[in-house]
This record gives sequence, structure tokens and C-alpha cells, in this order.
Amino acid sequence: MRYSLEAYVGFLIFTILIDFLLHRLIHNDREQPLSRFAFPLGTFWFISVPAFYIASFSTIFALIQTAESALIYVVFQWLLTSYLAIYLPKLFYYLGHRLTHHAIRIKSRFAGNGQFKKMNEGRYPTISRKKFLSQVGILMASAPFISLLFGVMKGRFAFSKRYTKLSFPNLPAAFDGLKIVQISDLHLGSLNANYKEMEEAVQLINDEDPDLICFTGDLVNNFYEETIGWEKIFSKMKANVGKYSIMGNHDYGDYSKWPSKQAKADNLRKIKEAHERLGFTLLNNSSELLECEGEKIAVTGVENWGHPPFPQYGDLQKASKGTEEIPFKLLLSHDPDHWDAEVTKKFDHDLTLAGHTHGMQFGIEFKNFQWSPAKYKFRRWAGLYNIDKQYLYVNRGLGYLGMPARVGMPPEITVIELTRGPLGTEPM
Repeated sequence: MRYSLEAYVGFLIFTILIDFLLHRLIHNDREQPLSRFAFPLGTFWFISVPAFYIASFSTIFALIQTAESALIYVVFQWLLTSYLAIYLPKLFYYLGHRLTHHAIRIKSRFAGNGQFKKMNEGRYPTISRKKFLSQVGILMASAPFISLLFGVMKGRFAFSKRYTKLSFPNLPAAFDGLKIVQISDLHLGSLNANYKEMEEAVQLINDEDPDLICFTGDLVNNFYEETIGWEKIFSKMKANVGKYSIMGNHDYGDYSKWPSKQAKADNLRKIKEAHERLGFTLLNNSSELLECEGEKIAVTGVENWGHPPFPQYGDLQKASKGTEEIPFKLLLSHDPDHWDAEVTKKFDHDLTLAGHTHGMQFGIEFKNFQWSPAKYKFRRWAGLYNIDKQYLYVNRGLGYLGMPARVGMPPEITVIELTRGPLGTEPM
């Protein structure tokens, strides 16, 4: 969670502007003035509510730079949720009101007294233009509020399994049918103490009887303390061959200032140790060879590599050392941008597993249609991609960050079966 000056300025402008426009719209549209303190449309509330959020986010903006505890991320995420629960409906109310106002200005739709013409021989009562506009605004405002509420109450733990079968001609016969379960972006500090909910995710993983479990980074938000207590949950995940993990951009402690280099180094060391406590083999710019019936495949893990402002600690050349003669190579790399920037141009890894995007925790997916704001930031943001003989799968994340909600973008458990045969993919 990186605060930027640009995001903060954008927040200030949006907050002040939407309250100003909404206040003017509501008060100019009323025949009788409202009391200054009338809830929730009085002038007092259009001043005090934005003032509260501006002061609160400004305080967090200052404190998060030197935070020493993961608690500040929990405070932030619930503050952000309350802000969105208020300001998204405000935005949609204003847009609905204004768009409808312009739409119904067509004179043929109105009677001269500002009321809708009676239709169907007067079987429907007349409704004033102002009341109609207000009702449209309320209807549109309700949609984001209800969606956000569902995302908080249900969506963030509505675990979804996504199945893919990939075929490679160079996959050794001994590994035909290898089943991989991928999870990503746990952000344990955001999960707080929701152990029971994550136990369900672990059970769903174990039900697949996977050969490999691959975790593609962002174990924490920033601090090793976030990992304490979670070994009793994630150590229960079982894989027939092995459990492998890598570091994500949040795992390096780069999102706050530390009292000393040693303090930051200690935090990083303990986060690495936490991977072992949770039962994973951490691949830090390194590879591990898996052997079966005399045949081998390689599992390579690279440290985070992303476009600025995300760090580039990854060294794929170093990580791939010793795998040159291995016929099939699986790569774990947290940031999907790495695949386009380096993997496909310089290396021959057959399948890359990534995360990082979360699908922005918001989107619409229906059959073959996919949309999320993530597509405007990431070229590869969710699901399966391929270039020539190389494949990339981007997991939508199992946890959440910033906003404790998922709307139309459920937490994902990816199940991939590898088979030997002509290059291609088919649903499982």
C-alpha cells in the first residue's frame, strides 16, 4: 500500500468537489431551504463529513511512513471502506441526477407544468420532475452501496476455484497429469484474525489433492508480525510433491521508514523465516529440480521484478542457473509485467505463475467477457495468456489489500493440470 502525493491530491480534489456539487444540486433544487443541521442534507454535514475524512486520511498519510505495527493497515482499510460507502453513492447520485436531467429535457416528454405527461390513459399517477430526478439518483446511489456491502460481508471470502488444463510436448512423461494449485497475495495483515474463513480456503485446496502448491508472493503488507499465528492454518495445506513460494513487492518492508537498516533487515529475515513456518520452500532467485522416474522438471522462483515504483530485486539469470538442460521449466514471478519485459524475450520458461494485480478486487466477469479497472494499469491482469510456446497465468489473489472487500472479483484458487501432448489449453 504505497501512498503517493498524486493519489492524495486526487482524493482531496474529489472529496471537496463532489460535496460542493452535490450540496449545490440539492439546495438549489429545493423550494424551501433546509436547516443547516438537518441530517443528512444540511450544510453542516456537507462540511463536517469531508473534513473528518480529509483529517483522518491526512493523519494516516503521515503515520504510515514511520509505522511500526500492522494495525495501521487495518485502520486504513476500514476507514477506506466507510469512505467509499459514503462517497461512491454520492458520486452515483450526482451522476444519475444530472444525466437524467439532461435526458428528460426533451420537451415532448413533459407537460407544461413540469410534470410527466399521463400515459396509458391516466392509469399511472403523475410525478413531479424534481421527485423523479431524486428517485433516479437514489436508485443509482444504491447500486454501489449494496455492491460494496456485499463485497465486505460475503465477497472477500467467497473463494473461487478456476481450472485450466495445459498441454506441452516437452513435458516429461513421468509428469503427465501433474496438478498445480496456485494461490497469491495473502496480505495476512489485512486478513487480521479471520482464521476460520481461511481454513475453508485451505480445505478447498486440500480437496484437490495437488502435487504442487505454489504461492506467488505478498505474504504480508509490510511487517513480519502479520504472519504470527497463521502457521496453524497454512501449514495444513498438503501437496504430494512440494510447496513453493516467492517474495512479492510488499514482503520487503519498503512501505515504511525504518529506524535503522538493521531493523528493516531483521523484518525481512523474519518474513523469509515465516515462509518456512507456513510450510513453504522459499525460492529466492533460485531453482529446485523435481525428479520422477529418472526425468526432471525445474521450478524456478524469482524475487520481485516490476516496473517502477515497484522494486526490481529479481535476477532471473541467477535463478535459472542449472536449469539449462531441463526440458520443462515452471517459473514463479510475482509481477506479471516481468513476463513481457524479460521472461518471453530472454528465457524459455514454459509456464509462468504470477499474481500482484488482485484484479483490483473489483470487476465484471461473464462467460468470455472480462472487465476490471486493473486492465488500465496492467497489460496482463487476470487469467491465462500465451505468446508462442510460453504461457502466463495471473492469479486474482486470495487475500485483499486496502479495501476489505471483493466485488465481482472473488478470491481465487487456481488449479492447473499439466499434460503431455500438442501445445494448447482446454478447460478441465
